[in-house]
Amino acid sequence: MRIRDYRPDDDPALMILERLSPRGLPEPFVHYRRRFIDRAALFAEHHLLVAEDDGEVIGCVAVGLKQTHVGGRAVRLGYVFDARTHPAWRRRGVASALVAALDDSLRARGADGLYGHIVASNVASLHLFAKCGYQRLRQLILLTFQPVPAVTLPDWMPRHLADPMADQERVRAAHAARDLYVPGVATRVGDYGFERWSIDLGDGHCAGLSVFDQSYVFQQWPADLPFPSPEEMRARRRASLRLFDEVGAQHPTLLRAIFDTLRDQAAGGRVSKLSLLLDRADRVPAFLFAEAVAQMDYWMVFKRLNPDWVPDWQDAPIYIDTREL
Repeated sequence: MRIRDYRPDDDPALMILERLSPRGLPEPFVHYRRRFIDRAALFAEHHLLVAEDDGEVIGCVAVGLKQTHVGGRAVRLGYVFDARTHPAWRRRGVASALVAALDDSLRARGADGLYGHIVASNVASLHLFAKCGYQRLRQLILLTFQPVPAVTLPDWMPRHLADPMADQERVRAAHAARDLYVPGVATRVGDYGFERWSIDLGDGHCAGLSVFDQSYVFQQWPADLPFPSPEEMRARRRASLRLFDEVGAQHPTLLRAIFDTLRDQAAGGRVSKLSLLLDRADRVPAFLFAEAVAQMDYWMVFKRLNPDWVPDWQDAPIYIDTREL
């Protein structure tokens, strides 16, 4: 077995590997993408490792590197994802070797630690990362919403701000103190149907919500169905809107007006769903849970690489980077 860097000509084999790696219960899914590296490319600095045996691709793992902070200390962390192993090679050390190689690569790049998000039902992945020295840190929840026409228009109509940098001062005010905060997420997804919606009553009452179309990066696909051709997949594409950088949890009526407006607009377009990823400890308006049609639980796992750094995690919700799932 040899571990090496990704090459563009790996894409067909990596998409076969994706097809053989379903996750999520009770309805397992896989991710279709034009290029396998498209998820990693959302991060300005990323790395994708491939394991091969006698020229055959048998596994992979990806990481996005970011400058952030934990407990007020600036740190360089990697977000690990897309860990895949061919079924014929499972339980033969391929995944462990890939994760170990990733550790070595990130140490050389000055990373202080690594973390990832694993579907709570994916026992095999949780066991793998535990064996590789990761600890379960906290639980996250992915809420899914259906597009729904508004019965009545909200009392306050939000403004549409197409500029990815618009309203970012409010986003920073709401989220910058949280562990794992990174600025510029909106800019990185700016080419994928990004929109910012905001309400400001001018008396200190305000709310805001961002959205981007995740289907431009990958499309979630039922694990029991074969992938259509690329042309058919493009024709079938329906938007998958990811909500993020919410502002105004203390003003739920205003935040709900934005949420209802987005769902109303989605009902009139080719939109399959809207979703929002949250730290389970986050205090968000109750309507977000009440309106969800499905939820999926994740574990955030973490590993320290820098022996001189002892993480001082705050007893507060973390910042959720919308690129991470």
